[in-house]
Amino acid sequence: MNKKYQSITFICMNLECGGTERVITNLAYYYSKKNISTSIITLGSANLFNGFKVSRKTEIIELKKKYSNYIFKKFGNLIYWISEINKYMKRNKNSIYISFLTIPNILTILASINIKSLHYGSERVDPVYAEISLFWKILRLIFYRKLKCLIVQTKEIKNNCKHFISERRIKIIPNSINVNMIKPQLRTTKNKKLKVLFIGRIEYQKGIDIFLDAIVKISREKERKLYDFEIIGDGSLSHLVQEKIRVNNLKGLLKYRKKSDRPLKYIKKSNIVMHPSRYEGMSNVVLEAMSYGKCVISTYQASSEIITNNKDGILIKSLSSLEIINALEKVSSNRELINDIGLNAINTISNKYSEKKIFKLWSRTLELANE
Repeated sequence: MNKKYQSITFICMNLECGGTERVITNLAYYYSKKNISTSIITLGSANLFNGFKVSRKTEIIELKKKYSNYIFKKFGNLIYWISEINKYMKRNKNSIYISFLTIPNILTILASINIKSLHYGSERVDPVYAEISLFWKILRLIFYRKLKCLIVQTKEIKNNCKHFISERRIKIIPNSINVNMIKPQLRTTKNKKLKVLFIGRIEYQKGIDIFLDAIVKISREKERKLYDFEIIGDGSLSHLVQEKIRVNNLKGLLKYRKKSDRPLKYIKKSNIVMHPSRYEGMSNVVLEAMSYGKCVISTYQASSEIITNNKDGILIKSLSSLEIINALEKVSSNRELINDIGLNAINTISNKYSEKKIFKLWSRTLELANE
């Protein structure tokens, strides 16, 4: 790598199960295999997800909260985090710093004000939709210009970040898939029920409420015999899933489990992966499902930069239960379409999102000489 810089330090909120956290751990693992020293600083407990692969050589530094969540004491945590990051940066002036998400980005910028450092930030959600307070929005507007570079996943996010930092310093790097580890699971579905899977955080953003409405409507029609639905995930709307199952007697039609350390096992068994998000950065679930040759049904708002409609997936025009039902009926009445979409999806992932291709983009952006 660049002789001046001898290590890479990632700064994030935590290492729980999520798309951002997967990107961080994948990058840390990749560069540690290249004999580049890697560290991950978390703002709070790391809560490392069992499904992530982290090298023993990667140091995880937890800056645990010192204060409770009262409004004034929250500022105490922020000052503590800035101070600790600042101390770390003074000890490690030859490290490249990559922070992820708005709060870690801003805190790292503030921590480095009196230090000459190489700091890259990354936004993983379109700022138009990101749920952050006015306080952080103002700080973002003021301080993002101090970043060496801002890394985003899609053209739309780049376009919406031009207010904070000049366009030439915004780089698009999509998420990646290890295509060497993937064995496509194309399943014959002619006379079988279609297994429809939703996997992810159970939040409003993910459109879980609309998906549940669609399942309830299907449960009242003869078409219910065509599907087996499964939802895997946890979040603030978990109670809604449980309530819908109980009130509408969906036990024979819909299975729900709160968590799984092996999400790919369920993707493999499915025929259709449902991803009805209202907005998204770039979904790892969509990429993983496509790499296994699954038919993904998603929204234009979430997946239009990944999926070409009716070619390697299906995009619904607007998020409604009727649109979801129509998309399901479309593939249910034409089972060959599922396999055709699956084959095209595998090709899309291999051609555009392989780890080899995406890690090269990271290395080029970070100016790592020997990558």
